[in-house]
This record gives sequence, structure tokens and C-alpha cells, in this order.
Amino acid sequence: MAADAARCGTTDAWIAHAVTGALSGAFWIGVAGLAFALASAWLSASPALSALPLLVALAQLWLLLRVAIDRRLFDALAASADRDGQADLAGLDGALTGLGWITPDRAGRPLRERARGAMRLVRASALLAALQLCLSLLILLLR
Repeated sequence: MAADAARCGTTDAWIAHAVTGALSGAFWIGVAGLAFALASAWLSASPALSALPLLVALAQLWLLLRVAIDRRLFDALAASADRDGQADLAGLDGALTGLGWITPDRAGRPLRERARGAMRLVRASALLAALQLCLSLLILLLR
């Protein structure tokens, strides 16, 4: 029984560390997408053509904020799992509920479910960066 608990804690730590790494990568992907948006706006000959990349950039900024917050939270979960053998999900839920960032019915989710949610942010970041790249290339071709 103790071996199962120790293995679960080790697994929690590794999950949290892996998600932290993925979120770090998503941050840089988002920064690249913002760079593409600025390039599109600079290359664009008309304000109407530069509006779409700038609107997508607003979504990217929101996503970058979420990625930065989640990265710090998963980093703290990894540290608690490394230290105590288990990620402090109850403490995290208490803080997020207290801030009004989650409703009480979302508390108590397992770490794997939270990791899947964070990975959706990573995929969304990559998708928006790819969209920005396509818009930059399209504007360059239409120039």
C-alpha cells in the first residue's frame, strides 16, 4: 500500500513536471505568434488587412496569460509532489476557489484531468501561432 502511494506521488510529480515543460514551450510558441502578428501588421498595406492578425493577437495575449499562470501552478504542484509525495491539489483548489477563478464544483479534479486541460492551452497556442504564420505569408504574397 505504501509503495502504491509513493508511486502515485512520483507519477504526480512527473506529470506536473511534464506539463510545466509543455507550458514553457507554449509560452515561446505564443511569443512567436505575436511576432508574426506584428510582422503582418507592419507588412500590410491596408489597415483592413492588418486587423485580423491584430485580433488574433488579442486572443494570443489572453492565452499567454493563461499559459503563464498555469505554468506557475503546475510548477508548484510538481514541487509539492517532490516534497510531500503528492501534489497539493486541495490547496490549489482552495486558492483558486478563493480567488473566484473556479467554482466549487470544479474542485477535486484529478491531476491527469488538469494536465489534459493545460495541454489544450498548449495546442491552442500552437494553432494560433500557425494561423499567424499563415496570415503573415498571405499578406506577404498579396503585397
